[in-house]
Amino acid sequence: MQVTRCIWQGFTPLSVFAYLAWEDQQTVFWHETLFSTSLASQKGSRPLTYHWQTLLILPYNRDMSRSEEILINGAGPTGLLLASQLALRDVAFRIIDKNADHTTQSRALVVQARSLEIFDQMDIAQEALRLGEKAQAVGIIVNGKRMLRMDVSDIGEGLTAYPYLLMLEQSNTEKILNTFLVQHGHAVERNTELLDFTQDADSVTATLRHADGKEEIVRADWLVGADGAHSLVRHTLSIPFSGRIYQQLLFVLDCKVNLDVPSDEMYLAFSARALAGFFPMTNGRYRVIGMVPEAFEGQETITFEDVAKDFAERLQMDVTLQDPQWIAMYHSHHRAVAAFRKGRCFLAGDAAHIHSPVGAQGMNTGLQDAYNLAWKLALVAQGKAKEPLLDTYNDERLPVAHNLVRTTDRAFNIFTSQNPLAKGFRVNVVPVVMQAVLPFAQKQKFVRQLAFKTISEIGIHYRESNLSQEDPQSQFPRHAPKPGDRVPYIPLQEHSVGIQEMVKGTKFHLVLYVGEGADEKTQQELHELKKEYSDFIDFHEVVVSDKTRVLYEKFGIRRQGYYFIRPDGHIASRNSHLDVELFRSYLQRFLIKR
Repeated sequence: MQVTRCIWQGFTPLSVFAYLAWEDQQTVFWHETLFSTSLASQKGSRPLTYHWQTLLILPYNRDMSRSEEILINGAGPTGLLLASQLALRDVAFRIIDKNADHTTQSRALVVQARSLEIFDQMDIAQEALRLGEKAQAVGIIVNGKRMLRMDVSDIGEGLTAYPYLLMLEQSNTEKILNTFLVQHGHAVERNTELLDFTQDADSVTATLRHADGKEEIVRADWLVGADGAHSLVRHTLSIPFSGRIYQQLLFVLDCKVNLDVPSDEMYLAFSARALAGFFPMTNGRYRVIGMVPEAFEGQETITFEDVAKDFAERLQMDVTLQDPQWIAMYHSHHRAVAAFRKGRCFLAGDAAHIHSPVGAQGMNTGLQDAYNLAWKLALVAQGKAKEPLLDTYNDERLPVAHNLVRTTDRAFNIFTSQNPLAKGFRVNVVPVVMQAVLPFAQKQKFVRQLAFKTISEIGIHYRESNLSQEDPQSQFPRHAPKPGDRVPYIPLQEHSVGIQEMVKGTKFHLVLYVGEGADEKTQQELHELKKEYSDFIDFHEVVVSDKTRVLYEKFGIRRQGYYFIRPDGHIASRNSHLDVELFRSYLQRFLIKR
């Protein structure tokens, strides 16, 4: 290998990376590591300033090892959100994707309330609302007759700032997250494929292939596989992906639909011969999902004409399909991994769990994976937390994934089974029962809230996590939120203080309910605690008053106490006393004081 030794009179980080962009056939290494921040420059620019340093210029056929903190493989919604959260925390990472651009297909269509709460933390929720449309109702059509319509326009009122289902195509969701990354100085490395990797106790060594065929070796502290159902990361780690493929062959289609229902309502239609779901999109089109006609089940592909022919007759309803944008045929799966982590590698999103489209949970669950992992990975990468904190990612998200696969599997089987008894039950019994029960259930606040908490994912909790702790001597009323729960929605009002804005951001939050004021000893202990942990914990002292009384009541604080809130908005610990030393011992289990 030929090595050229050059003496440059003076360069800055900008000039080095300008040279890298200008001479992309070579790679530059320097003897002294002076820089940690990569600055992009337009191709063709030349060094601008000078300062002495010796450079080695090496041929680029296979790049020598570069060191990265975190490598993310896959730039779908899960990978993009993880990267965005790391960008917010100023953690070094690279995100790569073998595709040339983000998806232009609609794919996932519903953004749930919990995902919108994450977007709110990032100040992009309003953009999602601008591009999307709130679903007003969901319903069931049987043999052409509308048997059920359930209003969902405000089904989660009082539980979240986003008490609805937002219809937003995945292409727009990815566009929003891509824009966020660019605004924060990062970008996805497209046409870049992960070929293989190995790991040891200290790092992951990965081989990447770029669009021009050149390979690059990367050393990273951590690798995250957000690379979909056929995850190379999962396969390389040999992590079991247990489950099965459904026998029913489905089609998915984006097209225009002539259907006598409002364009902001979602419907499931079935007959003895067919099943189809109609999900409106924001561009005047519909996502249609249905069972492939028996005559075409043996084919490798399916055409729009195959589906559209006799479509209305099979469903026994007045509907026509036209102007298709794209169509695909697939077998739905339900699978979940045995572990979300192995060594220095993690799985997230479809790489860890896939299931039927029932409930619009897939993309949203992947976003929750990323949100859970990001803050933990950031703290460990920054030396602010101990590595065992990362084990809680698996401990918390694995049960969620397995439960989701089970519940969606049951629902999918009810609506798609070809067993004659199941068909008869679906067509003749289910609509009658739902007509009798749902009007009553819709009027019951408890039922509506339970349904919304489940589908919106705001009801997910981590009560069994090692992070979820409380003083055994504490006494809280039954209604008080427990460690592991998501922080309840208590908005700011004219005459009362809210909690959401108080605990927004990327830090932990210690909400101290000091009553009329903490005693001198406690104040001194809190002062010392702030000096040790203020880099990543925000402290909030809540003195009892007319405006704060709602917080005392909602959180079950009778006199004094505290709630410790995680960066992802879940409760880490609580105490009905201001026991600072006990809290300090809790922090020392996972965090590293400065």
